[in-house]
Amino acid sequence: MGPEKSLIKTFLRVYRNKEMISLYFVLLILAALFTFVSSQYNFYFGLFLILLYCLIVINLFGKFVNLSRLSAEEKFKTEERDLIISSLEDGVIVYDPNFTVLTINTASEKLFGVSSEEVVGKQFNPGMTKVSRYRIFVQTLFPSLAPSMTQLSESDSWPQVIDLSFENPTLELRVTLHQVINEDRKPTGFIKIIHNMTREKNLLRSKTDFIGVAAHQLRTPLTALHWAMESIVKFSENNKEVHDIAKEALVVSERSLKITNDLLDVSKIEDGKFGFSFKQTNLIDFVSNIAKEMKILAAQYNITIDFIPPQTTIDDVLIDQDKLSSVVFNLIDNAVRYNSKNGRVTITINKEPDGRFVRVSVSDTGIGISKEDMKNLFQKLYRGSNAAQTEPNGSGLGLYIAKNIVIRHGGVLNVESELDRGSTFWFTLPLDKSLIPKSETVIGSF
Repeated sequence: MGPEKSLIKTFLRVYRNKEMISLYFVLLILAALFTFVSSQYNFYFGLFLILLYCLIVINLFGKFVNLSRLSAEEKFKTEERDLIISSLEDGVIVYDPNFTVLTINTASEKLFGVSSEEVVGKQFNPGMTKVSRYRIFVQTLFPSLAPSMTQLSESDSWPQVIDLSFENPTLELRVTLHQVINEDRKPTGFIKIIHNMTREKNLLRSKTDFIGVAAHQLRTPLTALHWAMESIVKFSENNKEVHDIAKEALVVSERSLKITNDLLDVSKIEDGKFGFSFKQTNLIDFVSNIAKEMKILAAQYNITIDFIPPQTTIDDVLIDQDKLSSVVFNLIDNAVRYNSKNGRVTITINKEPDGRFVRVSVSDTGIGISKEDMKNLFQKLYRGSNAAQTEPNGSGLGLYIAKNIVIRHGGVLNVESELDRGSTFWFTLPLDKSLIPKSETVIGSF
């Protein structure tokens, strides 16, 4: 399209606007009025009225043209916005503070089985869940009515993010709520973006189920193989050649069994069925006993383990001893295996400055971790490049499992490290049992 045609199109869009048509009508009336009045007086007064009329016309015409142009631009922007919203794959619902629906896009219509004609301009309330056609739509507008709701964001922060689960039909939705506020910081409307995660979660669940079933099926023969290799090692002491081969096979079977058990643990974690049993525990004795057990492994690597108890009294903590012992074992085991020759591992326990948490730290003088590797360190199956070179047989599951266990206890697991200078892995535990989550929380998934 040439510049002349584009200019003509713009001119017609502006000058044929409804605001301009109204102006033309007003000017015609004014012209008739001025003509009538000027005819009743002498020539000079009539000329004055004509000039006044022209000034009014010029002034009004300029203002109306500007108004018409702004109106055309606003209409174009509105149409463009509506086109973008309607083409989104995620559902979008816009409503006012009274829950009167203002906009709903095509994806929402398909997701909830409603049409924009029947819901736009309609005010919804919790009682409308009784209407089967609107049940899921209303439960999404009022999330507390949904069969299952998980708050992902802080309750006092925006946007609000929640996960909703429905049955009959089965739906898994992630809902992000934004508020529209005016100059007085008061909400004038709300925008809900609904992402349908049903297919994604079904795929993830299928993967997790497959891994769980496969690991479960592998564990029985691997356990039998491990037991057999222990027997062969025990009864082959007089045959050095067989004994050495059996010992190597026993190490491999132990490693395979550990990986299988780790996979089962990951499967249980992601299914929310890892199972925790909490009891009051003296944390200092708990960690100290594990450190003593790990000194046998440390001696094989010529590594010294030092346990430094806290200077202040620390109250008992509520923990799952079996689960948390695997965390401490894992951290000390890593600190020993990835340490430097004749290195040292230091374990400390200290109360956090706020007095609400206690921190357990495991420091080493080993190979360290690069900044790039630290970003992905707690993901499943991830191992740092230098760690893989030092100890090629790791599975990359230990820290993922440890992080989920600590989070379930209401704490955090983190690391501070510098290449070739060592690392400090630390985790916190709440001293107040009310800070422990009521249900299992999953961080990451297959």
